[in-house]
Amino acid sequence: MAQVNETRSGVARLTLRTIALIIGLVGTVLALIIDILYSLFHVLGRITGFTADTGHFFYGLLVVLGGLAGSLMVPLAPIPAAVLLVAAGIGFFFVVGWWAIITIPFFIVAALLTFSNRKVRVPTA
Repeated sequence: MAQVNETRSGVARLTLRTIALIIGLVGTVLALIIDILYSLFHVLGRITGFTADTGHFFYGLLVVLGGLAGSLMVPLAPIPAAVLLVAAGIGFFFVVGWWAIITIPFFIVAALLTFSNRKVRVPTA
């Protein structure tokens, strides 16, 4: 009977990690779209003489790749994946500013699902 419970908890853990993977990938795609649009508007602004702010795309792409790596690591290494997802969410805020409010919830929810679903070993006395 104990083996059946372990199997059910393993399936539940895998299911929640798969949901976290999907949410993280959606957040990553949204972050990439926002990064591209943000950089495009800054390039167009620089052409018209509106702004001199440059270099957002490559830093944003680095953060997006960190979010992608965290999303893909969810099933195998949940704790480093959760750290990467949270770091990507916070880092993206510094790259694109308040536009990151759109993607941060996806990264944070995926990290919480990943971290809260890890297997806990209770020491026996």
